[in-house]
Amino acid sequence: MQKKQTFWVLSKQLNEIGHFGKRPIPAQFKTFEEAKKYCRELNLRRGAYHPGYYVEERIGDKPVSAKKSVENEEGEDE
Repeated sequence: MQKKQTFWVLSKQLNEIGHFGKRPIPAQFKTFEEAKKYCRELNLRRGAYHPGYYVEERIGDKPVSAKKSVENEEGEDE
């Protein structure tokens, strides 16, 4: 049985669980593009001293690889 691949938007701030306005943290998505868009929106609205958010790929409940940085990928589009 193959487990489903999901993408999670998580906070770099330790133990942050809750809502950022009406947006839940952590949040689960089926595609990387949706997760990347949500992460970008959260990073634009975060407070001055908040370390930010990132996308993590998981299969089942295990992380697949290291953090995927949205900031680094934005630079590739230009």
